[in-house]
Amino acid sequence: MADMAIPQQVACSSKSHPGKCDESSDIRVHFGISEEEKAAVKNRGEHVLKALKNLGLDVKKGPVVSVLVSGGGLRAAIACQGVLSELSHVGLLDTVTYLAGVSGSTWCMSSLYTENDGWKDLGKMENELRRRLQEDSWMVSVSLDGLCVAAERDDYSLTDFWSYSAVYYLTKELLGGHLSHAREQSEMGTVPYPIFASINHDLKSSGKEKNLNAWFEFTPDWAGYSTPGAYVSTALCGSKFEGGKLVQQEPERDFSYLRAVCGSPLADINVILKTIWDFFKKFIHGSSTQEEMLLTDPEGITLKNLMGHLFNLVYTFLTDGDCLPTLKNLQVILTGDKYFSEAMTLINQMIEQWGQISRDQQKQLIQDLLAKSLNQDLLKQSSVPSFLKFLWKTTNCLLRWTWGTMHNFLYKYDTEDKLLTEKKNMYLMDAGSTINSAYPLVLPPIRSTDIILSFDFSAGDPFKTIKATEKYCKACNIPFPLVDDAKLDQEAKAPSDLYIFEGENAPVVMHFPLFNKVNCGSKGMVSSKGQGIHHYHLHSKRQSLERP
Repeated sequence: MADMAIPQQVACSSKSHPGKCDESSDIRVHFGISEEEKAAVKNRGEHVLKALKNLGLDVKKGPVVSVLVSGGGLRAAIACQGVLSELSHVGLLDTVTYLAGVSGSTWCMSSLYTENDGWKDLGKMENELRRRLQEDSWMVSVSLDGLCVAAERDDYSLTDFWSYSAVYYLTKELLGGHLSHAREQSEMGTVPYPIFASINHDLKSSGKEKNLNAWFEFTPDWAGYSTPGAYVSTALCGSKFEGGKLVQQEPERDFSYLRAVCGSPLADINVILKTIWDFFKKFIHGSSTQEEMLLTDPEGITLKNLMGHLFNLVYTFLTDGDCLPTLKNLQVILTGDKYFSEAMTLINQMIEQWGQISRDQQKQLIQDLLAKSLNQDLLKQSSVPSFLKFLWKTTNCLLRWTWGTMHNFLYKYDTEDKLLTEKKNMYLMDAGSTINSAYPLVLPPIRSTDIILSFDFSAGDPFKTIKATEKYCKACNIPFPLVDDAKLDQEAKAPSDLYIFEGENAPVVMHFPLFNKVNCGSKGMVSSKGQGIHHYHLHSKRQSLERP
């Protein structure tokens, strides 16, 4: 079997991970897996050997087995829990070295890696998931409290909003734990080493066919780009860096935010907008403690009405509606108010010019209006400034369509790849927009996997991920089994429960479609169950999360 890739000499931060490193840098630059991951894989190997012997296989060295769990919203989260429980039940889970997830499957993974004993009794975790989805509920007050805290960060984005609204609504769970806290159990080798996959939106959109550099991974030790090989300590991911130096440490993002980054919405843009609008109305009109306190503030009623109408203006603009009625409502609200004289002047200008200017000019005027609408004096006087910041920042992010904002740890770092270093922020999104399974993160040149167990929970074509991976591997010169697209297209309407793909110098890929004729019983049932399961999603039509 192939050995794991050997990392080259690295530069790393002594503050985060003691060891041989260049103390002049807080960034770790290397190609291949880290020393911490090597140690985890080595320790995991001992558990793998023991598990293989329990299965009657007397070998000196076990294979590196990677389990890939695909995206698919709540359906994927539920299916992922079931797959892992069954692998444990039949004694195969302890043969797994890596667990790599995309999108909805990371919702399940995050629950398991939050609990120190979550892996000891997966049947118990499965029962808890069932109970939670049936009995627990989404709470406006809890969501709003979290959003007001998140809005204090200067890297707030719609991903924060999505975390506390849609993802919490679907999973009935908010996780305050952190991935870096899973380091101990993963490095001891008692659990599979986790890899949470996402994509850098700007790199994905740069037009490069290979998209090799766009993949961004989170592990308990390091977070970053596996290719070309640039990482920051997971505990510091989201902190501010400049020129390779840590300039401002921020709290580590929790699992709830990670869920939203990895499982951001991949759907029809109008459905996403409607979902955001529905949740926003609950937050601003939900009789919350924050709303009640705002109404007792000077100009509180005006501020609430103003923020509600500004959000409606942005929503109407993005959905190609008629903005003039909302602008006239704003005119009525702010007439004679000394705090908003500049905003009032601009609104009058917008009403007069609206039908005579381009869409880009209209958007710029709305941006200008938002900038003039958060009066700093009123903000200082308010008893709920974080609530006002949340309303205002969410409206701004909606107009700019800003998702997955995190401080770029490579900002102004000394490297030739300016796409990685020129921007202060990076924008991370669901990797399912590229390949709905994390194949690139377990294949060479990053990691050398011998056997891939691919569990595909996607609706639609059950072979889409493996066909996309073969094309990706050809473009990047990565060994991968040959895939017969025509044959798989014939199989797609009534797939079997297992397909095995083999190739020279390539890993063995065992592909398990969720919807298959063994589980579903017939071709017709495969189709109907695949379509009927959409109620687990807020959205069903999948497309790239592009800015409107």
